[in-house]
Amino acid sequence: MAPIRVGVVGLGLISQAVHLPNLETLRDRFTVVHVCDASASLAREVAGRLPGDVAATHDWHDVVADPRVEAVLVLTPGSHGEIAAGALRAGKHVFAEKPLAHSRAEIRELIDLSSTSGLVLQVGTMKAYDDVIVAARTALGSIGTLRVVRVTVLHPTDECQFEHVGLIPADDPDPGAVAAGRAYTDARNDEAMGDSALGVRLLYSDVLLGSVIHELALLRALGLGLPASWDFVSVDPPLGEARAPEPPRIMAIGQLPGGAQLQLSWNWVPDFPEYDEEVKMIGSAGRITLQMPGPYLADHRAELTVESVSDGVRHRDVVTSGYTTAFVRELEAFAASVRDGAPVACDAQGALDDVAALQSLAATAGRSAGLHIGGEAA
Repeated sequence: MAPIRVGVVGLGLISQAVHLPNLETLRDRFTVVHVCDASASLAREVAGRLPGDVAATHDWHDVVADPRVEAVLVLTPGSHGEIAAGALRAGKHVFAEKPLAHSRAEIRELIDLSSTSGLVLQVGTMKAYDDVIVAARTALGSIGTLRVVRVTVLHPTDECQFEHVGLIPADDPDPGAVAAGRAYTDARNDEAMGDSALGVRLLYSDVLLGSVIHELALLRALGLGLPASWDFVSVDPPLGEARAPEPPRIMAIGQLPGGAQLQLSWNWVPDFPEYDEEVKMIGSAGRITLQMPGPYLADHRAELTVESVSDGVRHRDVVTSGYTTAFVRELEAFAASVRDGAPVACDAQGALDDVAALQSLAATAGRSAGLHIGGEAA
């Protein structure tokens, strides 16, 4: 089949460092025909570096209205609901980076649009597509009754993670486009968190939707599900009515659907330039350790270690993912869904489950600090 003709909306870090190079790697499946960014000069520069006749614009409406475009990649900051909905209404398939949207109402609308149109709507929670995920799910059957799942993230500054990427700068963003995007995202945050205290709103929008959402998507990909509620959430420094100088340390405990305890620890470590993410699944007869790679490093690979016992003999097996990154795998899956009708693994219903769990986490943290909670989170 001919490559899928795509429009790319948002040409910042994730686009330049990850998706545009991967679309070129998968040139037999995709061809970029339209690019968009609030910076018109950046859009023109990117278009000029791509093969073929590529249109450039600063208005996403131009992309979804382009009859050549079959699918839209939504890679902008903030909530993606407005652009995703516009693309679906225009008859385009959609791949949207996480978070798909900031409010549950937004995501429900997108689910309805995708369902009634029959169009593909895939969310960019790429960790689910790592090569070792299937092996990890299989290994869960070898460690007895699952007791505890520990998720630990050590998050450095964003800058140190992509210092190897030569970004094309966005020098002239259109003020109207930037303001409209921010206003839309703010309105969706109002929908999600209402008149919650500022610290709770920022915890939700900046940290939970910015990073922790990946951990929930990973838990779902492993077949573990998500907590219906949280038994304990500690945030340090404590949440309040003012903006904190840096992201907080988070410890959250909940119960997974199968009865295992989830212990989630997210930590901001700005002075050590190395991303670290570990999922440890502890069973009655063994343990599984999943070490995930840094997100922007193509040569980093996930490693799965399975420790089990059989007939009194201890076994330790190590599985390493291949060099095809999860980012490439998710685009391969998107192409298969668009062209062949393959099921969408990272769909909008999963995104809805993630957002609901994160709103519950933020609400639990706020109530523990004696703060008001509003919106959907209440």
